[in-house]
Amino acid sequence: MKQQLRKNIVKQLRSLHDHEKSFIEYKLHSILFQQPFWQQAQVIGLTHSTSIEWNTLPIIQQAWDSGKTVTLPVSDRIHKKLYFYQIDDLTDLQVGYANILEPKQSVQKQLMNQSIDLLIVPGLMFDYRGYRLGFGGGFYDRYLTEPHHVATSVSLASQFQLVEKLPIDNYDIPVDYIVTEETCLKMMIR
Repeated sequence: MKQQLRKNIVKQLRSLHDHEKSFIEYKLHSILFQQPFWQQAQVIGLTHSTSIEWNTLPIIQQAWDSGKTVTLPVSDRIHKKLYFYQIDDLTDLQVGYANILEPKQSVQKQLMNQSIDLLIVPGLMFDYRGYRLGFGGGFYDRYLTEPHHVATSVSLASQFQLVEKLPIDNYDIPVDYIVTEETCLKMMIR
């Protein structure tokens, strides 16, 4: 069932026209930047977006412009774990696991996981409890279950990516907030 949901939402994301996607991204970013959890965070953890995800480059730039520390993960494929490293420039990135840009080994300055104030968690679909349908690797669910859990977790999603209830497994971990192009939803059910 999850695989079919992934296939359907990827198709829908790919069908967005560039101007439509850009408009949604503008609204997502605007709402994110207004949130107290964004304004108070000093260390932001996030991924460099792929073509079907909401663009994270404006988030990275806004974080730098605001004097925040930006960290991106390196994926350990064998253990399916994430390790976050500070980046200070986009030239600090190289193609990594699943063709996602991640910090180069030569510039890796690992941050202690508990120092991440705000983690922006990628996903394809979300429900109103904060559960997400990711890309199927389980990296973020594993990361969020480790004892160093970040201060706040948030995902960005268009309204069409929200459903009442997703099928979940025992290891699925919900995010604290979902930012849509209309509002910021605080997850209440755990």
